[in-house]
Amino acid sequence: MDKDLRIKELERELAENKEQTESLEKQVCSYEESSANLKEEIYQLKDFLYSSTAQIAFLKGPDYRIEFANKSVIKVWGKGDDVVGKPLFDVIPEVRDQGIEDYLNKVYNSGEPYHARALPVEHNINGEMVKSYFDFSYMPHYNSDGKIVGVDIIAQDVTQQAMLHQKVRKSEKEFRGLVDFMPHKISIADAEGNSVFYNKSWLDYTGMTMDEFLDSHWTQIIHPEHVEKVEQELAECLEKGKDLDIELKIKDKNGDYKWHLCRAIAMKDDGITTSWISSSTQIQKLKEEEQRKEDFLKLVSHELKTPVTSIKGYVQLLQSILNSEKDNITKPYLHRIEDQIERLIRLISEMLDLSRIEQNELELHTEEFSLNEHVENIIEDIFHTNKDIQIELEHLCKCDIVADKDRIGQVIINFITNALKYSMDAKRVLVKVFYENENHVAVSVKDFGIGIEKKDLNRIFKRFYRVSAKNEETYAGFGIGLYLSNEIIERHNGKILVDSEPGEGSQFTFILPLNQN
Repeated sequence: MDKDLRIKELERELAENKEQTESLEKQVCSYEESSANLKEEIYQLKDFLYSSTAQIAFLKGPDYRIEFANKSVIKVWGKGDDVVGKPLFDVIPEVRDQGIEDYLNKVYNSGEPYHARALPVEHNINGEMVKSYFDFSYMPHYNSDGKIVGVDIIAQDVTQQAMLHQKVRKSEKEFRGLVDFMPHKISIADAEGNSVFYNKSWLDYTGMTMDEFLDSHWTQIIHPEHVEKVEQELAECLEKGKDLDIELKIKDKNGDYKWHLCRAIAMKDDGITTSWISSSTQIQKLKEEEQRKEDFLKLVSHELKTPVTSIKGYVQLLQSILNSEKDNITKPYLHRIEDQIERLIRLISEMLDLSRIEQNELELHTEEFSLNEHVENIIEDIFHTNKDIQIELEHLCKCDIVADKDRIGQVIINFITNALKYSMDAKRVLVKVFYENENHVAVSVKDFGIGIEKKDLNRIFKRFYRVSAKNEETYAGFGIGLYLSNEIIERHNGKILVDSEPGEGSQFTFILPLNQN
């Protein structure tokens, strides 16, 4: 009985031992599998580090013995795979005195990582000393007990970037030296319009230092009357990336405001503004000369107007006396005198208008009138002074407009007299009145004369510009008629169009809104 119990107890113990053995076998298999996976992961990590383009090395101990060095760092050192196990400064002794050993000692002794950007290092490659630049990270290497046992190095060769940066800095230095030599005031701003540089001319003119300039706002040196306009212009330029061209007064170091022509050009990369370069040129003397010229024109015009008006009155008196007598010899000469007086009066009026425009004093006196009748009356008046001309009028519409009747008449007269003047022998002019669209009316004047060169089309509306013929002959006149006409039409919220071909003639058209509101 006792024997049977003993046997059963042994069988139970054997079964338990078997279960424990099987469990241990499973654990061993699991450990073996985990170890294999870990080895595979370690191998993959080492392979990744070895193949990395970054320069990576693990240094062990105070002599910085190389425990691991990847392919990239070995190539930079100019050595072979046999460097592993050797002290770093036995492999590359030339870098010891370049601060590298000091950086390693600091990390090894303090445990604080060290980072450097574009650090220059001279190293030996195939017997030749080469200077390279690296971004460095030196980090302490700890063992399982938390003790520092070495230093890990991760570096990146940035020689090309560093050399490019040096070239850029050299170019920038040369550029600044050049612009400091220039008499013009040159400044540079970033893409948002924030100033980053002012040349010496700016500093000399304002008496400010570079830091004072950069810490201040440009409104501090601009005349208050120009600030709002400049802000509007700048906002539009920054939004659209277009160039700036403006005249304004800038305060000098004595507190005096002087006129400058300021221009800013957007520097772009693939159509995107990256910075702005601006120049400011003092035009104070030019402005003073213009003011003296305008004052002179105004004075002369006023002084001439009274005697010329008196002469015209006397001529008209003589004509009325001769009309009662049959003196056919004197009358034609009096008519010529009257024509020249009318021409002189128009010239005086144009000079006065020019002065008014420059002083922003040209006023418009609007009224409602028939545009068709106004054109007809003007053509009739011109025809009476010259019977040899042919003016054809075509009404494609009939409308009343609200405008300054005299000023619009001044534009029509200028268009027609110019057409006759530049028509040479072909004294034929076509005048049309028509609707440009449902909201605008237009008047066109076409001649068959010399035409205008394309290079002149953008300049004919400038003051004192006169068109020349092919033989360089300049036609009579002061060159202010079209300038005044353009100003008058623009002040009526209209515009002038020109269509011209050399040798075939020109067509001038002004367009006005039907509703001036």
